[in-house]
Amino acid sequence: MDNFRPVRAEVDLGALRRNLQRIKRYTDSEIMPIVKADAYGHGAVEVVRVLRQEGIKRFGVAFLEEALELRKHYPEITLMVIGSTLPEYSEVLVKEEIIPEIYQIEQAQALSDAAVRLRKTARLHIKIDTGMGRIGFRDSAYEDILKIAQFPGLFIEGIYTHLATADSPDLDYAHKQLQVFDELYARLCAAGIRIPIRHAANSPALIQLPQSHYELCRPGIILYGLPPMKHKGLEAGFEPVMSLKARISHLKTIDKGHSVGYGRTFTAACPTQVATLPLGYADGLRRSLSNGGEVLLKNKRAVIIGKICMDQTMIDVTDIEGVQVGDEVTLIGGDRENTITASEIAESCGTISYEILCGISKRVPRVYTY
Repeated sequence: MDNFRPVRAEVDLGALRRNLQRIKRYTDSEIMPIVKADAYGHGAVEVVRVLRQEGIKRFGVAFLEEALELRKHYPEITLMVIGSTLPEYSEVLVKEEIIPEIYQIEQAQALSDAAVRLRKTARLHIKIDTGMGRIGFRDSAYEDILKIAQFPGLFIEGIYTHLATADSPDLDYAHKQLQVFDELYARLCAAGIRIPIRHAANSPALIQLPQSHYELCRPGIILYGLPPMKHKGLEAGFEPVMSLKARISHLKTIDKGHSVGYGRTFTAACPTQVATLPLGYADGLRRSLSNGGEVLLKNKRAVIIGKICMDQTMIDVTDIEGVQVGDEVTLIGGDRENTITASEIAESCGTISYEILCGISKRVPRVYTY
């Protein structure tokens, strides 16, 4: 894609590789990187390419559409959908050899029917709701799995759950979830149901719940260099992989009493030098950062003034010497000694770093560095 606008998201693939090596220090289990939501906004096709080179063979996505996009590029990798797939698309799953999560008998029946029609064996993973309260077999899990095990054309390769509080200092609830999961698995084994892969560990569990690693772990946010919690894991030194940058498109000085932006929410208390950046909330810059959010320019912090627009944002550069049109501004990332992380922005916005990264829109070109 041509980049006519001086705005870009830089994705440091070297940092991605190093983060994977850091993850490997925590576990000997198989690693299934989570590359849903276009690899948390980093670009799934490129992220998978790099991780394949590092020996990763299995990847997790949220929806069938995401899996099919990756299958076009990488026919040999193992892909698992860790979100809902409607039963009517079972034939696509079987043909493309994509592993679905199964949490309803109807899904398993449809998958079995498709596998028999196509004369293939379909791999699947059973999802157990041990306390997350979203989707998954729950009270009737044991009986339902026994039924599914009798369906023709199916191979139950995995069984898994998702932990609701793995990022908390208090892990009592997580331990209870794992206990429910372990007891169910033991019952299935006693009934002769052999399922080779168990998994429960997301990023925080990978760091602080080694008993949840089982045969496979599912790192997400730590792969992209951001901590999933404040109290543990920072010592590993995960490196943020993405930065967001723009160049100043306009520069002017306004007098005392003049305003900036929609609604005149900023009025200058003194002569103020204002720089305009050619990006806004349509690019993923949160509008809640208006009149207070910060950016980096010439190794200093500048404050966003006025309301962030769809396509433009204004900053106060009065106290920064030598500013010119074309100077580079960092919205996420580092500028010499200074850094603004997605976690810092998330805290300002009352959200989480995941949302900040995933929110950087498709119209911002990704530029890959090594």
